[in-house]
Amino acid sequence: MERCPVCRARFRDEAICHRCGADLSPLLAIEAEAAALEREAVALLAAGQWIEVRRVAERVLALHHSLLATAAWDFARRELVAEEARRFERLLQ
Repeated sequence: MERCPVCRARFRDEAICHRCGADLSPLLAIEAEAAALEREAVALLAAGQWIEVRRVAERVLALHHSLLATAAWDFARRELVAEEARRFERLLQ
C-alpha cells in the first residue's frame, strides 16, 4: 500500500494512518496474505503443479491486482493446454 485509501496520505508502515487515523490493519493483513500466496504460487510453478498454481493465483487476484499472479495463472493455463495436447497426440499414435 502506498497511500491511505481514506485520505490518500503517504503510507508510513504503520497500522493507523498518521493523517486521518484510519485503521489500516485489515488492509495490511490482506496484503500480507496475498504476498504469502504469491510465494506459494511461485513454489508451485517450480514444482510443475499447474492446477494448484491456477487455484492459488485466483486467490491472490481475489485479494488484489497482481501482475505476478496474473502471469502465473496464464503460464499454468498454457502448460495445462500443452500437457493436454501432448496427451491427445499420444492417443492418436
